[in-house]
Amino acid sequence: MKPVPVGNGEIRVLPLAFESFGIRSMATFVETDDLKLVIDPGSALGPRFKLSPHEHEYVALARSRQEILDAARNADVLTISHYHFDHYVPSFEDWLWVWSSPKLAERLYRGKLILAKDTSSNINLSQRKRGYMFKKFNSKLVKEIRVADGKSFKFGRTILKFSRPVFHGTPESQLGYVLMLTIQTPGCSVVHASDVQGPIDDTTLTLIMKQEPDALLIGGPPLYLKGFKIDEESLVRACNNMIKIAGEVPLSIVDHHLLRSLEYREYLKPVHAEAERSGHRVLSASELIGRKPELLEARRKELHQQKPVGREWYEHLERGEFRAGLQE
Repeated sequence: MKPVPVGNGEIRVLPLAFESFGIRSMATFVETDDLKLVIDPGSALGPRFKLSPHEHEYVALARSRQEILDAARNADVLTISHYHFDHYVPSFEDWLWVWSSPKLAERLYRGKLILAKDTSSNINLSQRKRGYMFKKFNSKLVKEIRVADGKSFKFGRTILKFSRPVFHGTPESQLGYVLMLTIQTPGCSVVHASDVQGPIDDTTLTLIMKQEPDALLIGGPPLYLKGFKIDEESLVRACNNMIKIAGEVPLSIVDHHLLRSLEYREYLKPVHAEAERSGHRVLSASELIGRKPELLEARRKELHQQKPVGREWYEHLERGEFRAGLQE
């Protein structure tokens, strides 16, 4: 599938893996006349309903890994906003949740310029450890790993501008910080804002709006955690901020955490209404490329009821017997 032109067409975008594709991710291929890059080249599955992921979810996960590998093969740069496993591929073997291995990581990173979140500041303990391991295993494979926090990098007439670290969702979140990325050409601007969850934080909203994006790819709030890990006030603030975005940004791709809930469309009604009033568009990542959202995690109970998966199938999976040539 070809990348989709946005704005005046100087920037082309192709979503590779998102919740609307059936897995946890915000992996995105972006190209300009000067540069090809993959943003957050990871994907994963997660716990839900005290049920193991369904077979359909693993099919989507394996497909996403291949899509990311294929896109990265043609990319000059890979960027990592933070060290959660749905945003980069770790260098250990895990076929149950991450679909990762040392060989897959090597295929992804070898020879690439990596622009990544700093592992020494504005980072929580778990991500600090993951970032350390990422550098340890990949520093000799890659062209270079450069700290991206708050920095800009120029490639011809294309500029990659990374934000300072912003909150992963709610202010002072225990989940730490993430980097937003603006891809800028002389006549176009695209912002990729993973895991800001709306954004919930008003300061993050201000940073996004200052970029005056023609298109924004943003993670919505985790509606499925309402009353558990996110309160009503935060969900209201996220929605109000997305309404402001819909009134100003011509194209908003809202996906990720929000689409782990089947109720996401109802939640986004006022956002879509504002976009319609303003002559703008609000889509999921799958809708950008003409596909209906496929919310596999949100439908996990239903999938297991429709097609139960036996323990033996998971045992084969754990031994890596379904990796279908990805190691080559």
